[in-house]
Amino acid sequence: MRIFAMVMTMVLSSAAFAGTNMCATYKSERMLNAINTVAAREEMSFDELCNFAKLLGVEAMPSQIVNVKGEVIPYTRVQLHMSETSCLYMVRDADQVITEARCYSAW
Repeated sequence: MRIFAMVMTMVLSSAAFAGTNMCATYKSERMLNAINTVAAREEMSFDELCNFAKLLGVEAMPSQIVNVKGEVIPYTRVQLHMSETSCLYMVRDADQVITEARCYSAW
């Protein structure tokens, strides 16, 4: 019975988010540029990514990496959350290059 309830919750929550622009809360050009870079990597337009039916959330936040020389390099971390997987992208702010990308199970 618990498994049925959990499955129903996921199905209903997925339906509730369908058609919702997951990027609407972001106003910062830095965050929007990084999300656009991720969309291009996934061969989608910005709007297609932000309204993708399987997408439950988009998380974009400032980050940084310190290299071996001690230099601080600004990055934007973008995560795409879906019902069974999440994907993380590290986008270097200076040139909008994705230097790391990985998906992992959300279970």
